[in-house]
Amino acid sequence: MMIDKRLINTVAESKKWIAITVLWNWLALVGGIVTAAVFAYVLQASFLDELSIPSAVGFGAILVVALALRAFSGKKSVQASYFASTRVKHELRSLIYRKLSTMPLNQVNQQSTSSIIQVASEGVEQLEIYFGRYLPQLFYSLLAPLTLFLFLVFFNAPTALILLVCVPLIPISIIAVNKIAKKLLAKYWAIYVGLGSSFLDNLQGLITLKIYQDDGYKAKQMDAEAEQFRTITMKVLTMQLNSVSLMDLLAYGGAAVGILTALLQYQAEQISIFGVILFILLASEFFIPLRLLGSFFHVAMNGKAASDKIFALLDTPVKTQKVRLALLQK
Repeated sequence: MMIDKRLINTVAESKKWIAITVLWNWLALVGGIVTAAVFAYVLQASFLDELSIPSAVGFGAILVVALALRAFSGKKSVQASYFASTRVKHELRSLIYRKLSTMPLNQVNQQSTSSIIQVASEGVEQLEIYFGRYLPQLFYSLLAPLTLFLFLVFFNAPTALILLVCVPLIPISIIAVNKIAKKLLAKYWAIYVGLGSSFLDNLQGLITLKIYQDDGYKAKQMDAEAEQFRTITMKVLTMQLNSVSLMDLLAYGGAAVGILTALLQYQAEQISIFGVILFILLASEFFIPLRLLGSFFHVAMNGKAASDKIFALLDTPVKTQKVRLALLQK
């Protein structure tokens, strides 16, 4: 799901840090599971009037350790995420610079200055999110539901299975949105780069436009281009808002279905109070990772569209100067 092998291999150093980020996220999840289990057991013991002071102290100590593990893992995950993306900007901008330095001057002048500036600045910044947030979250969102299922299936298999079955609904919605977003964002970047190029050209030729009294026409033309960019931007934002709303509906709906199933299983005496509380506390954890993935997905799509333009520049064949070749032949 939107994994660009060439892009990842371009910054191969990030692979290690992506794996480390996923590991720390998984350890934070384990801490969350232990925390939920302690809460559920204490609530059950209190309800059945079986909680003693020594056991409460013991569970309190376990709870502190679990919370500390989750907090520490979360902090280390942020650090690893930073290291996963820290080389991206330097590496890609270095590649762009080296490519331009190998081109003859006349070929460099043929390149769109604004396009190069845009992909080397904002485009590369978007790819930092792609490496630091999207890719680690993609792999973690596949690992988290399986971990929760393997833990909860021992308490009530039907409820755990229903939660696991509901999880793929979010990736399906992301894939469906991807088909629409890919075309829309390609059009967005084309208009964005075109507007930047037009503005820079008009700015550089402002004196000439003033001399020929053609500046009014160019101003109206830029107004039309700006309105076109505003329209495509609003379409992108509308698409993103609709996608987020759909993912929220699937996430909260899936968690609600899982909790309802757990309550029905308790009514049928197929699960204990401990199990019901555990499912209530952990049901949302099945969907939160994929919900976050959906949020990072939209930023990653912008980065992916920018990377296509970066690679288009890097793949541009370098033209040899005929004059230099002629001199060499003589």
